[in-house]
Amino acid sequence: MICGRLLLALAALLAAVSVASEASAGSVQRGVTNRNVSIETIVQFGNDVQPVTIEENSSINIARVIQIGGMGTVDATIIQNGTRNYVDVIQVGGTTNLAIGQSGVSNIADITQVGNSTNALLLQIGDMNTGTVRQFGRFNWLSIFQFSR
Repeated sequence: MICGRLLLALAALLAAVSVASEASAGSVQRGVTNRNVSIETIVQFGNDVQPVTIEENSSINIARVIQIGGMGTVDATIIQNGTRNYVDVIQVGGTTNLAIGQSGVSNIADITQVGNSTNALLLQIGDMNTGTVRQFGRFNWLSIFQFSR
């Protein structure tokens, strides 16, 4: 029931974004970084979202990306090297592409993709790796590699 509601909400959001004009495109980026903690949050919406690249090298790394695009391509790449790494990504677009690389003791990735074609690559190197992937699309591709140190 919850999955059905989530899918319905994401479909409504995709429909709303697909009729948005270029003038309504927007982007918000916030970040805090030092050698102990790195936090990056990026939110993009509109018909022309730009590719996102995040690289974090602190002890604790947190990256959150929300990309709500039109019918075009939505791309994100996230690299994290630290003790604890956390990624949360939501992508909506015609084609969604995501690559995540995490190296640390504890790695967590939570991915949601909605589009005609969804593509995700997840590489986790560490002792405690957790990956959650939800893909809603016609053509879905996913590859997960999890290795202990």
